[in-house]
Amino acid sequence: MRHKRPAIIVGDVMLVLLLAWQLMPVSQREVDRDRLDMKIETYYEVTADGHPVFFFADINDTMEASGGSVCADTITTHNIDAPGFWVNKIPLVPSCMGHIVTFAPPKPKSIVKMDSAQLRHFVIMQMIRSDNRLAGLQRMRNELHYYVRKHDIADYGYGQIAKFSSVIDKQVDSLERIVDTLQNISPKARIGIRFVTRYAALKTADGHDTINRRCRIVEDYHGQFCLVRTLSGTTPLFVAPRMSITRGMEELLKLPAPDERRPTKTSHKGTVDKMVIDSVGTYVGQVAADTAQSVRKRGSGGLVPSGLGKMFYDDGSYYEGYWERGLRNGFGFYVSPSDYLQAGTWKNNVFKGERLTYNANRIYGIDLSRHQHEHDGKKYDIDWSRLRITSLGSAAKDNVRGKVDYPVSFIYIKSTEGCTVLNSYYYADYAMARSKGVRVGSYHFFSTTSSGYDQAMAFLRKSRFSDGDLTPVLDVEPTDAQVEKMGGSGVLLSNVARWLETVYKHTGQRPILYVGQTFAHKYLHDATAITGNYLVWVARYSEYMPTLKLAMWQLAPDGRVDGIHGNVDINVFSGYRQEYDDFLRSHTIRK
Repeated sequence: MRHKRPAIIVGDVMLVLLLAWQLMPVSQREVDRDRLDMKIETYYEVTADGHPVFFFADINDTMEASGGSVCADTITTHNIDAPGFWVNKIPLVPSCMGHIVTFAPPKPKSIVKMDSAQLRHFVIMQMIRSDNRLAGLQRMRNELHYYVRKHDIADYGYGQIAKFSSVIDKQVDSLERIVDTLQNISPKARIGIRFVTRYAALKTADGHDTINRRCRIVEDYHGQFCLVRTLSGTTPLFVAPRMSITRGMEELLKLPAPDERRPTKTSHKGTVDKMVIDSVGTYVGQVAADTAQSVRKRGSGGLVPSGLGKMFYDDGSYYEGYWERGLRNGFGFYVSPSDYLQAGTWKNNVFKGERLTYNANRIYGIDLSRHQHEHDGKKYDIDWSRLRITSLGSAAKDNVRGKVDYPVSFIYIKSTEGCTVLNSYYYADYAMARSKGVRVGSYHFFSTTSSGYDQAMAFLRKSRFSDGDLTPVLDVEPTDAQVEKMGGSGVLLSNVARWLETVYKHTGQRPILYVGQTFAHKYLHDATAITGNYLVWVARYSEYMPTLKLAMWQLAPDGRVDGIHGNVDINVFSGYRQEYDDFLRSHTIRK
């Protein structure tokens, strides 16, 4: 007994000191020390006969779900960053044990009150919407895959587009699984839904990391605040709170509500990374103060896109690239669920085209007619032993990297025109190209004065089609007056289609259609029977490549080739070596 008395006295003294410490006013320094950052995650879980089948982050007024997933490991959540305070569960007693007071989660939408029949209708609508969105994403994926297939890392912007292509691939895969899962829910299954809330303690105000401690809700305080507790029921060693739950809620009232906390990150001088929402979509990227009222965006808060950024349009389209004064300017790419990919140079929101880099890795070819043999009343032979491309012409010169000294990989030779004209140099040039091992093909110049069928038969009678030759080409270059005299674009395109069909039937290979960029824009947009079945070769003498899907394009009429007198048409294949090899396997004559 004599030894226990001092111990009791020491214990009593410590208890008194502890009580005195607890009764002392909590300083602002202690309040700041006990503050921490919280993350609130919420999502909805749809069940069929009690089994989770579909998860989504939120739902709008038209009952359209966002952030859908069928995999519990990839649930998309609605995230809110909120402040919190470590507190004692019991006033005046050190009883934190992992307790945190913070803001309550948002209230669930009315969907949680729906019965099974109403929820079934909701599921059907999500399936229809997902299927429709899937069709658009599949088109975007095809556009992006086509670009990636035709380009490589040497092309400017390839990395950005390839990266976004992989994002779309994942979205397509996810939507395909969503559609398949929702379609396979049994008509007899009972549908249910629940609102799920998750809390996580991230770090304290002084930077101490709490290792993303998961928490569970202990008590709700009238929907404004709630008490949560770490799943382990422990408080980090560096935390020694003295605040009560009531004091913690009082301190929370002094802080901004969670949805008012919108930090921005400084990027570089004059711009900041920020989100701008306007009437057409959401922009994320660099912005600048708007000093021009004419380009001010509704809801932009006086800021407009300026620099590098991404635009998520409300119709599902996407643009990534450079902006000036709220307009697309410089390099960027735009892809849409209902249109072709546009990747290249933009000026004041107008797509100008893709400016390619020309180098030795690309595949180049030429086309020949009597003009390479006759010039200014004189005749010239071709020195077939010297054929090398030494100039890509004036339009491409600024985009050339390195010395132009390229082999001629393919040659197209004019054979016939209309029903009666034969190129007098055709047979000799054809034989020499074949003897030199160069891939060769024959082309016909279309006339508006005779039928497509008659011209096709004349071409087939007079041209050579040996094993390994390139598929034939139809060259269509009428003036507007000639089109009108023929009977209009419908008559012209009908005869063009007849020529293509006839040659295809007789050679076993689908011919290629050669047209100018202006003709393509004016007449080919609605000619899906042609563009959907035949490759296109476009002439565009510009710094930009043609804006159509194509097999190859003619980039200059004023190129130079050793061994040929005068200017030569220079063509570049749409793709690199692997694509060219694939083209040769599927678009050459087989005997």
